[in-house]
Amino acid sequence: MLKRRTLLQAAVAGAVLSGCSETPAAPPVSKDNPFTVDSAAPVDVVIGAEYGGFAAAAYRKKYPGAAVRPQLTPQLSEQLLPRFAAGNPPDVVHSVGDDKLQLGRLIKENQLSDLQQLLDAPSWDNPELTVKDHLLPELLEFGRYDGTQRSINYIASVYGIWYSASLFQRNGWEVPRTWPDLLTLGADMKAAKLGPFVYAGTHPYYLLELVLTLAAKTGGPDVVKRIDNLEDGAWQDESVTRAITAVGELAKRGLLAPGTATYDHIGSQKRLLASKAGMLPCGNWLENEMKGLVPADFALTMFAVPALDSSPALPSGVHVGATAPFLVPEKARNKAGGLEYLRALLSADVAAQVTSESSQLTIVRGAADGLETSTALRSARDLLTAAGDQLIIWYFDDWYPEFADAAATTTGQFMAGGLSQSEWTARIQGAADQLKQDSGVTKYHRD
Repeated sequence: MLKRRTLLQAAVAGAVLSGCSETPAAPPVSKDNPFTVDSAAPVDVVIGAEYGGFAAAAYRKKYPGAAVRPQLTPQLSEQLLPRFAAGNPPDVVHSVGDDKLQLGRLIKENQLSDLQQLLDAPSWDNPELTVKDHLLPELLEFGRYDGTQRSINYIASVYGIWYSASLFQRNGWEVPRTWPDLLTLGADMKAAKLGPFVYAGTHPYYLLELVLTLAAKTGGPDVVKRIDNLEDGAWQDESVTRAITAVGELAKRGLLAPGTATYDHIGSQKRLLASKAGMLPCGNWLENEMKGLVPADFALTMFAVPALDSSPALPSGVHVGATAPFLVPEKARNKAGGLEYLRALLSADVAAQVTSESSQLTIVRGAADGLETSTALRSARDLLTAAGDQLIIWYFDDWYPEFADAAATTTGQFMAGGLSQSEWTARIQGAADQLKQDSGVTKYHRD
């Protein structure tokens, strides 16, 4: 018979051995594995667009034993909200599409991880630098809520005015440098029996975007910063008034292509590509959205919204937004794998693949440099590069989408002749004041 002490020693040893076999020790933190990823653990990735899965190959190459098979679905909210509610969300979510997640609700419920640890981690490409060192820092703000990084908005959308470079060349037209130049060009187009300017009349946000870009180029970045912060009288700023008046001249001078007010975004873009209109305001996703419809000899190109006069505050300024948020749920089963997946996504190679295959720019600095690109993507990239630190950025449309929709609708009504400039200003400022006083809406602030 074994002595009691011997039995106890055997029991303890067995427990230790049993514990080791069931729960292997986590790998140590290192520059190569900053999140102590379990190399055999699967990563549950749900995406709203195909490029959201491009990091899977890089992940599997590094961790051959891990199953990473991104699930593409257009029904993100329908499929994922029940999983969030049940406490078993995916490890990574790419929230894009018509059924994208409402991040504000998830943030309020503490469902999203703080991604600062990702930004501070060694980069996938160069462990001597952090992930953040490789990114456009201004665009990270799109994923920050009350100072916490809740998402990484991956796609850099450059806004401007699209045209056919070949059409301009045939007619001897030059890209306008100021708003008066644009109006003169519009008159020349009209004389040539071409509808000068077209936009998505059923989505008047494009008009509001144009107005705010003009205002910021004129008065500087504080113009839109005050709008974001719901400061008193922000929409009554002289630069905003001058901008809405200038955009209104397109309608007053008959420079809108026939039917503009009735087109949606696809209809307006098709008019441009059919050379039925000369200029169209939009973001650089247009080429990808119109894939297969751009004529081979069209030379689709973007120019920056021209300034109101020859002495703007931001002469090289372009409006840039960051869209397509990626997030790691707080209750993810494999949070370390989710963070590592995003680290791979933010590598130069994966970002270059996204640009090459989707004709979109990313927030990864320089990832599109040297790529063989179309005239459309090249022009957007060049505008972003030339802007330097003169990026025009606002957040209120993400923070307060209902207010942004109302402001856009009001802008469409103004353009259609239903409102005067003073009525446009009063209506939007009034809505902003009401929003500011609404204690039921979470407010955000930018410095």
